[in-house]
Amino acid sequence: MADGLYWIWLQEALGAGSVKADRVIREIGSPEELYRMGLEELRATGIFAPKEIERIRSTDLRRAEEALRLSRRCGCGVITPDSPDYPEALTNIDGMPCVLYVLGDLRGLREELVLTLVGTRTSTDYGERCAQRLAHDLASVGCTVASGLAVGVDYAAHDGALAANGRSVGLLACGLDVDYPSESRGLKRRILDAGGVLMTEFPFGERPQRYNFNIRNRLLSGISAGVVVVQAPEQSGALNTARHALDQNRDVFAVPGEIFDPSMTGCNRLIKDGAKLVLNVYSILEDYIGRFPAGIDAQTVVRKIRAAGREADERPLNGPRRVPRPGMGEASPLMVAQEAAPMAGRPEPAELGELGISEEARALYAVLGDLPEGAEPLAGRAGLTAAQALAALTELELFGLVRALPGGRYLAGAPDSN
Repeated sequence: MADGLYWIWLQEALGAGSVKADRVIREIGSPEELYRMGLEELRATGIFAPKEIERIRSTDLRRAEEALRLSRRCGCGVITPDSPDYPEALTNIDGMPCVLYVLGDLRGLREELVLTLVGTRTSTDYGERCAQRLAHDLASVGCTVASGLAVGVDYAAHDGALAANGRSVGLLACGLDVDYPSESRGLKRRILDAGGVLMTEFPFGERPQRYNFNIRNRLLSGISAGVVVVQAPEQSGALNTARHALDQNRDVFAVPGEIFDPSMTGCNRLIKDGAKLVLNVYSILEDYIGRFPAGIDAQTVVRKIRAAGREADERPLNGPRRVPRPGMGEASPLMVAQEAAPMAGRPEPAELGELGISEEARALYAVLGDLPEGAEPLAGRAGLTAAQALAALTELELFGLVRALPGGRYLAGAPDSN
């Protein structure tokens, strides 16, 4: 567990989601070697910006020791990249997590076909039925269903997998001890009771900050072979997960929706841009039959789905309607941002405060140039952590002030209308 101590320290020092962790391992060797470096040695690496060096030197190892103590006390697993239980799928993504705090058993995840289902919190009856049915049928043939535990599509996906006596993985954007979302409290217990997993890279006590969700979304896509977007408006965290999937060379699927329903615009656009159209569970499974050790084949798919009491080619019901949910009356900051109209031209950074744009987003906007750049160099120049930079970029993108480009690069200016 001594090795785990320095991995936890590294994640505290760099911030969750930082791609600098990859360079530390590749160019320095281990988190402990980085911890023992002096100021001049850190400067000589050429890896870190001055503010990052300052943060590295000010991060106390005792915080990592406390995280380990809390984990042991709560029966939580601490999984680091040198652990045999570390998910292999996460070793080939940019910014692989230095530590995962886990409840449940990760063993077997390497051999299983993991598929992630995501979508909007403000789901319709159509979206929830699609999510539940697809997750049920995927779990019925041995797939593990991952999602983010939110109300709406995520909840329906987890619920569908559990109804088929399947295994589900819930990825949180907060510490394992934080009761969020409160509506999913019982769902978390059911996932664990069914042999599933709850997982996060955020330490105990970490509240669900806005930027945590963007950081978490890269794990939702990274841990899976493919991402199925079930229901999503034009601007949505689910589309953010789909972008991560494309950057990570994962498959992207989308459920089609009514063209006049704004909650399905994101899915329809994904299909237009090349995502695979989902008509039924076969649309997803045909890409994976025979590719996994569990030996999923067409006969098994048909037999197990029919044994579960429904025809494999049964279509989801049409007629979307909004489903009221307790506690959903107050719009989230993300939902408010989605309703803001994109601005024409490029305003001065000082003007952004009048729009309600955060201080971090204004700082990042100030360093944006006219050429595409990745989040990491932008974060260094703006004096932000990787998590703060990604959150700021998402915020600016929602206001139409930044375009996300392939390869995790960003460009200032209003998005194309195409």
